[in-house]
Amino acid sequence: MKKVAPAGGTILTLIGLLMLMFLLQPMPQQARAGDMTEEAAAGAAGKSADLHVVFQGNDHLSDSDLRAAVAEELTGFAGSDYPEAKADDAAFLLESAYKKAGYAFVKVTYAIGGGEDGLLLTFTVAEGPQVLVSGIFIDGNTTFADNELLSFFEAKSSGLLGMGSLVFVESQIRDAIFAIHDLYTGDGFLKVKIDGPVLQFSPDRSRVEVRITIDEGQRITVGAVHFQGDILSDAQSELGKLAAQLHGKPFIGRRKLILRSGVQEIYGNLGYPDVQADIDENRADSSPEINLTCTIKSGPRVIIAGIEIVDNTRTDREFILNRLALRQGEIFSSRKKRESFQRLYQTGLFRRVALDLSPGANADERILTVHLEESLAREVFFQGGWGSYELLRGSAGFQDRNIFGSGRVFRADIGGSVKSANVEASVRDPWFFGTDISADLPVFYRYREEPSFTSEELGMSVLFSKDLRKDLSASLGYLYSSNKTTDIAAMDIADQESNYTIASVKLQTTLDTRNDIFYPTGGRRIFAAAEVAEPSLGSGLSFYRFNFGAREFYPLSKKNTLALRYITGVIFPGRDQITIPIGERFFNGGENTVRSFRQSELGPKDASGDPLGGMAYNVFTVELRRLLTDRLAASLFLDYGNVSPNLSPEEDSDGPFTDRQDVIDSTLRDYFSDFRPGLGVGLQYLLPVGPARLDFAWNPDQDKNREEDSFTVHFSIGMAF
Repeated sequence: MKKVAPAGGTILTLIGLLMLMFLLQPMPQQARAGDMTEEAAAGAAGKSADLHVVFQGNDHLSDSDLRAAVAEELTGFAGSDYPEAKADDAAFLLESAYKKAGYAFVKVTYAIGGGEDGLLLTFTVAEGPQVLVSGIFIDGNTTFADNELLSFFEAKSSGLLGMGSLVFVESQIRDAIFAIHDLYTGDGFLKVKIDGPVLQFSPDRSRVEVRITIDEGQRITVGAVHFQGDILSDAQSELGKLAAQLHGKPFIGRRKLILRSGVQEIYGNLGYPDVQADIDENRADSSPEINLTCTIKSGPRVIIAGIEIVDNTRTDREFILNRLALRQGEIFSSRKKRESFQRLYQTGLFRRVALDLSPGANADERILTVHLEESLAREVFFQGGWGSYELLRGSAGFQDRNIFGSGRVFRADIGGSVKSANVEASVRDPWFFGTDISADLPVFYRYREEPSFTSEELGMSVLFSKDLRKDLSASLGYLYSSNKTTDIAAMDIADQESNYTIASVKLQTTLDTRNDIFYPTGGRRIFAAAEVAEPSLGSGLSFYRFNFGAREFYPLSKKNTLALRYITGVIFPGRDQITIPIGERFFNGGENTVRSFRQSELGPKDASGDPLGGMAYNVFTVELRRLLTDRLAASLFLDYGNVSPNLSPEEDSDGPFTDRQDVIDSTLRDYFSDFRPGLGVGLQYLLPVGPARLDFAWNPDQDKNREEDSFTVHFSIGMAF
């Protein structure tokens, strides 16, 4: 029996897309005004009149765009004592809007009239040509390459998808020159001079060459760094390292600040929070180096005599003390003070954290005062979304991030879509037994309709995780679940298991350096996971499951990103297990895998055309992404994926599997065979909750025997990877 998607699925998808387009459509803006001008005052003194604004000659910018540009300036126009001044300012704003679009020679004039229907303000636009930059030429640069300096001029381009010539906007050209000047001064060229821009327009004024000349001057660097005054023996080594780090660096104003801060850090870590560092500079005539002399006054070595906590109305005092790296009776340390601040702030329980030292009973004693402002710990949240398979989806929940003032987190949420439902409640201790290990205890129920079966899962897990560094984490968990599989379309699968329990142990590591989780333009995300289910753990199934994924994002320019992806997974039956139930198999195809296929439709199918899944899968993706505007992006992509084994029992001459080794051998044999392609284009509108994505994917190598579609359209919230 073949499960068919609801006939209204396509209609619902189109309705969702139309609703989104309606919501994203900018609202027209109208300039509002009262009265009066001199002309109208003659016939209607003291009376209110409407302002009518008319634009003439605007071919390339719409009336709504121009109204938006002058709406604020024209507020109160008719009642103004100086309507001509307001009209002058509005004309200037209109010219500025055109110049930002590349119309450098635009001229806007106006006329003010009146009548029985109110005031009439007419703007006449002489647009002139849109000017494109035919070339930018830089002379005199020896320190920085042309390509590096030219990157400052990348702004708005013409043509389809914004991939044509650079649009000439003089203000942006000058901003780029200022940025280049800052680049040079930041590298020690304190007297750099940049002449230009010199603009040479073509006879028809549609093209312009931009030339700038750079006189770099002499590069000034930090020379010798000398220390004098209270030089501690324990600080000499670190002071030497600090001097070596600064020597030869470009001299800029903040080098003295870096030196002073470095000395304060070194002495602060040794227990001297009141250290003073006075810095003098010395430079011989025409020398490219500036020598620095630092005079140090150490002050007393300080002991923490007591700790006071202020304004912790809800959070337990002991919890706060446990997050502090400084302890009563210890010698003060700047590093530990900074670590204490980070630990408290990273809990997410406080919107403000301040650690201050106040005098103690003796000169060498200080009281550490912790000032806190607690943030709201309880929240109710709602989320919504859309997927090409699930259609409308949403969730709602409650979270308390500080139950009983302990810093532990309780969360409960319920969610669902046209195809699924889930309920989950969990308790998390971010600092299990006072360590940096996080412990989670979720209990959950999940229901989901797949194209060839329906699954229900009731379970719980215990998960321990730790951040090994800022971008690297590891987790170890135990999962127990009771699973029920119904509505199985392929009833001829041998030894089909529809009710079973899973008890497994899973280890996973994740490296994530992406610069944005919704629309990354740089970095990578790599994960690897291994899961073992055995009867000795309480499992009704026995299997070994492995997953790996890598995503890499290369910034080609400010607007172009090359995105690469590879994901794979394999599951082998364990001892006394011949095959794997359909609910635990891997499927391929859909909005987030090979996009030329519908959900789970890639791979082997039974005689009725229902997907059977497999013991392994692969997906390779190459995607070129381009940011068209601040919120609109486009992409070209190639997906390439498979499912292994790639033959159904009906297609395989050997018939169904008879033992565990047959499954493993067939899976490994077909692991990198029978890949299916997906070639397509996509549009993304960047929303705060993730991009609204429309993908069109074409299958250039259809398998007619499996009734593969020639193309598929997906609309969803969130990127494919």
